[in-house]
Amino acid sequence: MNNTATLLFLCLIATSGVAKSTNSNVIDGASNYSADSTWRWGGIFGANFAQVAIGEYWAAGGLSSYSINTILNFNVSYKKKKVSFDNSINIGYGMIKQGEKSALSSQKWLKSDDKLELTSKLGYQIKDKKLSISGLINFKSQAAPGFNYPNETVLTSNFLAPGYLVFGGGIDYKPNSTLSMFFAPISSGKITFVHDQNLADAGSFGVQPAERSESGEIVKPGARYRAEFGGFLRIVYKKENLSADSKSPLNDISFQSNIDLFSNYLNSPENIDINASLLLGMKVNKYISVTISANAIYDHDTSFKIIERDGDGNETGFHLGPRLQIKEVLGVGFSYKF
Repeated sequence: MNNTATLLFLCLIATSGVAKSTNSNVIDGASNYSADSTWRWGGIFGANFAQVAIGEYWAAGGLSSYSINTILNFNVSYKKKKVSFDNSINIGYGMIKQGEKSALSSQKWLKSDDKLELTSKLGYQIKDKKLSISGLINFKSQAAPGFNYPNETVLTSNFLAPGYLVFGGGIDYKPNSTLSMFFAPISSGKITFVHDQNLADAGSFGVQPAERSESGEIVKPGARYRAEFGGFLRIVYKKENLSADSKSPLNDISFQSNIDLFSNYLNSPENIDINASLLLGMKVNKYISVTISANAIYDHDTSFKIIERDGDGNETGFHLGPRLQIKEVLGVGFSYKF
C-alpha cells in the first residue's frame, strides 16, 4: 500500500518530536488546570508485531502470518486565565499477511486497522471555571484504501471516502481535568466527504447516488459530499493513572474514552449517529506495555448487505440496511508514554 510507509513514518516522527518534552509538561490526569498554566502535552505511542509459523506437518492446521499494529494518541492543551485550547490527534494503522509458510513472503499485506482523527476545541470560561462557551471541529477518515477482502478488486473505502467533518459552537462543561462534555444543541454541522467517484456513484455513506439511464449509463455523477445540520454531543473522559497510589497495580494504567452523538434535524432526527472509542494502556515496564483500543459506530446512512434466510437457514435474498460496526485491537509490544 502506497500510504503505509508514509503513515508509519509520521507516527515515528510525531513521537520523536514530543519525546524531548520535560516531565513538567506532561499532562497529569490527577491535577486540575490552573490559571497560570500555558501549554501542556502528552500521549502514547505503541508498535506491536506478531508472527505465527505453521510447519509443513501440523495436524491442527492453520495459516502462518505476520502482523503489525501502530497507534499514536497525542494531546496538546493551552490554558491561560479564561481561554482554553485543546487539540488531539489519534492515528491507528495495522497490516497483516497470511498464507502457507512457504509462500508467505509473496503474500500481499492486507489492512487490518486504519484510523485518522483530529480534534480542536477553543473555549472561553463564563462561570466557576467549569463552563465555557466553546467552538469545536472534529475530522475523521482513514489513510489507505480498503477492500472487500478477499476480493481486492472491490474498493470499500479510501482517504476522504469517507471523511467526516463535524463543527459547531456550544457549551463545554469541565468539572475537572479528566472529564469534558461539549454540547451544541442547535449550531452544529456535519459534512460527509466521498472523494472516490465510484463510491459516490454507488451512493456510499449516504451521499446522493448517480443518476443512470435505462441502459445503466451514468447521466449525472453521484454527489461527493453530504451536508447535515443538527445537534452534537461529545463526552471525553481521560485519566493518566487510574490510581494515585504508586504501589497500586492501577497506577500504571491509563484510560481514555470518547463518545460522539449527532442528530440530523433535517432528516430523521431520531436516527442518532454514534461514534464511541476507548483506549486502555497497561504498562509492563518503561518500554513494554499492553494497549487495547475499541471502536463502535452506528450511522443510519451507512448500509451493509444483509443476507435473508428462511427457517432452515437457506439464503433467500438480501437487503441493504445500517448495522452496528465494532472493531477491537489488542497489542503487546513497544510503547512510549510522553
